[in-house]
Amino acid sequence: MPNYHTPKALTVLGFACLLGTFWLGPSIAFAEHDPRKLAELSLEQLLEVNVSLSARKGETLKESPAAVYVLTNETIRRSGATTIPELLRLVPGVEVTRFGTGKWGIGIRGFNGGLFTNRMLILIDGRSVFSPAKVGMFWDTVDTLIPEIDRIEVVRGPGTAFWGGNAFNGVINIVTSHSKDTTGTLAEVSAGNEEKWSTNLRYGTELADNQYGRVYLKSFERDDAIRPDGSKNFDHWTGSQAGIRWDAGTQQNGTTSVQINLYEGKQNEELQLPDSSSPSLTSRVRKELSYSGVNFLSQWERKINAQSDIAIRLAADRSEREDLFFDFTIDSYELDFQHDFRPTASQRLLWGASYRYTNDEFRQQYIRFVPNERSYDVRSGFIQYEYQATETLRLLSGAKIEKNDFTGKELQPNIRALWSPSNTSSLWFAISKAQRTPSRTEHDAIIGFDLLSPNVQLEIRGDESFESEELVSNELGWRQYFNDYLTIDLALFYNEYQGLRTLEPGTPEPSANPPPPFTVPLLASNGADARSWGGELLISTIWSPTWRSELSYSHLQIHIDPQQSADPSVRNAEGESPLHRATLRSLWDLPHHIEISAALRYADRVERLDIDDYTELDLVLSKQFSHQTTVSLVGQNLLDKSHEEYVDRVVGTPRVENERSVYLKVSFKF
Repeated sequence: MPNYHTPKALTVLGFACLLGTFWLGPSIAFAEHDPRKLAELSLEQLLEVNVSLSARKGETLKESPAAVYVLTNETIRRSGATTIPELLRLVPGVEVTRFGTGKWGIGIRGFNGGLFTNRMLILIDGRSVFSPAKVGMFWDTVDTLIPEIDRIEVVRGPGTAFWGGNAFNGVINIVTSHSKDTTGTLAEVSAGNEEKWSTNLRYGTELADNQYGRVYLKSFERDDAIRPDGSKNFDHWTGSQAGIRWDAGTQQNGTTSVQINLYEGKQNEELQLPDSSSPSLTSRVRKELSYSGVNFLSQWERKINAQSDIAIRLAADRSEREDLFFDFTIDSYELDFQHDFRPTASQRLLWGASYRYTNDEFRQQYIRFVPNERSYDVRSGFIQYEYQATETLRLLSGAKIEKNDFTGKELQPNIRALWSPSNTSSLWFAISKAQRTPSRTEHDAIIGFDLLSPNVQLEIRGDESFESEELVSNELGWRQYFNDYLTIDLALFYNEYQGLRTLEPGTPEPSANPPPPFTVPLLASNGADARSWGGELLISTIWSPTWRSELSYSHLQIHIDPQQSADPSVRNAEGESPLHRATLRSLWDLPHHIEISAALRYADRVERLDIDDYTELDLVLSKQFSHQTTVSLVGQNLLDKSHEEYVDRVVGTPRVENERSVYLKVSFKF
């Protein structure tokens, strides 16, 4: 990695931010309000922010018996982030690594597998965007208009008892704003060295009594990443997205919401793939990646009486993608029902059922599927019982039973308790059992992985005997509200995994499609167990009406037990996540309608991937010239010319570094 020298001015600025943060104090996620009234909401009020993820119903952060974090609209607006992964960097316990212009690896509490991150569930307004085909997420397609995001809710730890088999290590729900809150016109234009240009347009209006609608359009172009030798990587990225939303009704009479979103994009990509005609048995292959899709979401909620309400969600999604690995079309449909019933003041029963149907078609590509077309469904139901045992003790128990076409029936229970000895403190614990359901790739894919010689090739194969990975998670948390200036949130965990995926060698056999003439199959198997432990600490403070900040720290250790596995990569997860990570964030409001936001990020060295530790600074300087016009200067990764965050050794992506980025944004509201 090149040894770049940090400019002196930026070094001084970084230490100034660090010193100022410790002196004036660190803050929790900031609620949406007038940016010139930063401390109107106390930390106690911020703990009353409603969340929906931890128990599939609305409850406040203070009441949640889970490791929950919320990025609110104010935090998002002032972050300077242009993508969802960049926003998730701000969440304690969420590891975000970027190894290309449009490539991210994101994990919760470890097991960040780069392109093959597969142990958490991503939702947009409750609609799952987890790919049923890939062993992971296509993060370049997880997008929406950033100013429309009301909040991002993150649960660290299993959510499978409510959300199903892929909410294994955590759940992320991106919640967009009600149309009533986005009336008027918004236009944003930005340009910079890495974020070459982007445009955001939105128009919202009141259509009739208690009916609101909006439309939006966004497009962007991002420059190639850089390689360690200073040359450009082949991953230039352009994309666009449009959508419409309609909201109607009242809480008393029922509410209805309908959304439709369309998107498309293109990237360049380069991979090192097996080539029997090359002296090195590999060659660099370039291709223009393209993707597109359309999704639909309709939600209806009705309050039947003071003790009962119901909610129904219908979602549909079509996605198409062609890259060096995949060439597919996937259609999926989901129907979800939920009933919330409170028979007495001390009891609450929440139950529901859902059905998800998927049909896919895979064309011939580097990854082949047998069969190339398949339909499969998931049927599930869940129930949760909540009992207020005393004024200070709340008990919850629940389970989800799920039937899928790959492994059959799965039962995923959990038990939680919340003890609040006072209005200012609470202790909670949870024990959960979770399964990570296999994907289509792990059952039906065939991948020509590597060449041992011109005559022998390794071939990764899915296997119908591959079972769900299992997790038993033990969590303990403490929240303390000391006064109007200081809160602490601590979450500890100890996880035990069984049947983690490995690739076990089979018997060599003649190749079905020579050359090469012989193949050694590597079969997807449940060949490893693991333990992980650690925690996340969040210290939030307000020291001034115009200054608040936040300190978060995450610690993670993983130990893999390979059992009898012959997979040489089985221990990779032990050394692919930093042991220590920390973030300092501060927001300042200055006279003359000037705002400053800073985030100082530290990640420990990753030994197995030979990636040095790094410290980076993101800065946002905004000036509001009128009620209609705001100009922002955004700097990202300011402390180094470039730095490396991850190396995906499985699929042969080139090593790349994230460069210093600066862009200017002008926003108009009218």
